[in-house]
Amino acid sequence: MTRAGDRRIVRVSGWAKAPDFTSDPQRQDALDCATARDREHYLHGGMTEIECRGCHACVMVKKYSSFHTSVQWNAAARSRCTELERVRREGGHTAMMPTCPRLSASIDHGVAEAIIPSESPESDPDGYW
Repeated sequence: MTRAGDRRIVRVSGWAKAPDFTSDPQRQDALDCATARDREHYLHGGMTEIECRGCHACVMVKKYSSFHTSVQWNAAARSRCTELERVRREGGHTAMMPTCPRLSASIDHGVAEAIIPSESPESDPDGYW
C-alpha cells in the first residue's frame, strides 16, 4: 500500500483501486452525492423525450452536434420498437445495429421542429459545468 495525501490507495497488479473512505463518513457522503449527481447528469442532463413516429416508442435524446446524438433507451421503448423486434426475429443482434432508422428520422424531425436542440448549449442547463 502507498499513501497519496490522506487517501489510501491499494495497488493490485499495477492498478490503483479507488480510495476507501469508510473511515471518513463525511467524505464518503460527499463522494456518494457527487456520484449521484454525475449519474443524473450523464443519464438525463439536457435530454429531451422524443417519440418514434413509426412505433411510438419514447426515448431520451440529446444532440451534441449534427454528427453526435445520445439516445437513452428504456425497456419499454426496446420492447415497443418494431425494427428491433424484426432484427431479433431474424436472429440478429440489436446491439450491433447503429440505430433504428425510423427513430433516427423521428429525431431528425424533432430537431427540424426545434423540439430537440440541434447542439449542446453554451452553458449546461443542469448547472453541472
